[in-house]
Amino acid sequence: MGCPFLLRQTYRMFTCRKRNPLSRPRTQVLWTPPVSNSRSVSNSSMSIPKDHSYLFDLQGFIVLENVLTQEECNVILDVLSDLEAKEYEDTWIEAIGGGRPTKEAQRENQIRLNGLPRLDPIFDSLIGHDRVLPYLHEFVGEPQLINTWSISKSKGAAFSGWHRGIPTTDHTYRNGIIRTRMLNTVYFLKDNGPEDGCVVAIPGSHKSNIDIDLQARPAYEMPGATPITGRAGDCLIFSEATLHDGLPKTTDGVRTNLYYNYVHAHYNVMTREPRNCHHFYFPPEVRSRFDDTRLELTQWMDLARWDY
Repeated sequence: MGCPFLLRQTYRMFTCRKRNPLSRPRTQVLWTPPVSNSRSVSNSSMSIPKDHSYLFDLQGFIVLENVLTQEECNVILDVLSDLEAKEYEDTWIEAIGGGRPTKEAQRENQIRLNGLPRLDPIFDSLIGHDRVLPYLHEFVGEPQLINTWSISKSKGAAFSGWHRGIPTTDHTYRNGIIRTRMLNTVYFLKDNGPEDGCVVAIPGSHKSNIDIDLQARPAYEMPGATPITGRAGDCLIFSEATLHDGLPKTTDGVRTNLYYNYVHAHYNVMTREPRNCHHFYFPPEVRSRFDDTRLELTQWMDLARWDY
């Protein structure tokens, strides 16, 4: 069945056609704003175009172009390649009786690394990146970094299943203010085409009221499934209330993305997923490298107790 509507905006075009959903054009907002010199999370002068707020609230996500240069992507990829080749003792897992390891390779043709700034200082610069920071402030209000990880997919990596990080009640619009309790920022280090295992989402599902069986529907059979594509250096910003996952990778080469997940300051980070606390929390020796903005975005760690 064809899509019943065609939505055109100044910054992008969203088109549904009667064709293989994996080849649909990307749904996104693309923007190259002037570089801001501000490095304060609480700076009220930060603002984003009203059209971006509208489309984010409508779709649950937007994509910013050219947040990172190709050179920056390549440098990070070189470091990440070395980190993925290592094995990690993770002695803390035994000490607390379980947990998520630093390196996860149990999924065929996929490697995930958790707690990126613990692994190398190169990942510090993406915390509150200048291009992303205004969106954290606009959509979360008092953003705090909760989680960081990478996912590298090779040919044959499979779709795992639809999910969301927070319920739809955690995305609100009141008195002209958007608030999403958890906001994910995804840095594309490689091109993310529809066959490259890119993120797939359901536009508008962050405000959906009807529950359906998510496990019974593969990616390409879910009504409204839309690949979110982009070039190396682009950044996807989405509410974790939006239904999403990653598509199968059918192309050669490796597709690598970095994920920096933020929550509102009222969110109790350490009780959300106790198995992940080691990766959520950065020890003082890591945070000693941070500038004022990154310290502010991780200030909940001043109050946390984690000695493992």
